[in-house]
Amino acid sequence: MIIGLEGVSCVGKTTLAAALSARLPATSVACYYHAAPDLSWLPEPAAATAAQQVDNLAMLMRIEALRRASVLAALAQGHDVILDRTVDTLLAHAHAVGRLHGFDCDDQARAVVLAHPRVVPDITLLLHADPAEVTARAARRIGMPTIFYAPEFTAHFHDYFARPLAPRCVRLDSTRGPDEVAERAVAVLAGHRLVEERTAA
Repeated sequence: MIIGLEGVSCVGKTTLAAALSARLPATSVACYYHAAPDLSWLPEPAAATAAQQVDNLAMLMRIEALRRASVLAALAQGHDVILDRTVDTLLAHAHAVGRLHGFDCDDQARAVVLAHPRVVPDITLLLHADPAEVTARAARRIGMPTIFYAPEFTAHFHDYFARPLAPRCVRLDSTRGPDEVAERAVAVLAGHRLVEERTAA
């Protein structure tokens, strides 16, 4: 099973990925920022035009190819995989940036993603938290661009998940303690696995 963890920055995805890796067990694949071979592979956080945003997305799909190789290797060994962000995060970001800057590149962005090798999770856990809590967490991280967690950006980012590529998306409140969030996630994943097994039987 491929599990996607989604949400804006500082919402607790990496913390949950570590907790799930210890509980399942599963192989965790780092987010785009940490999977990039160097910073030159990462575009600027925001774009002023639709064309710039689509170009940024194409850059990130190079990193997606590296992450996909890691996913395929883990699956070949019979492991579950936890993705710290998925291609849906790229599309959600493009959607949010477009709404903030007055352009719409949603269809173009989706076409770019679908034209490249990619990994789509079987189920995505979309983390959300109280904006004040996210802001407090971000304050402890040096150099975190505010666009990645600002309330208006967050609202548009979450709106995208009404129509993600992932076939199933479940919202989880990450304001609760890490252990409680992890236990809730494990329960959701166990239920999903059971449904999949029954469907396949």
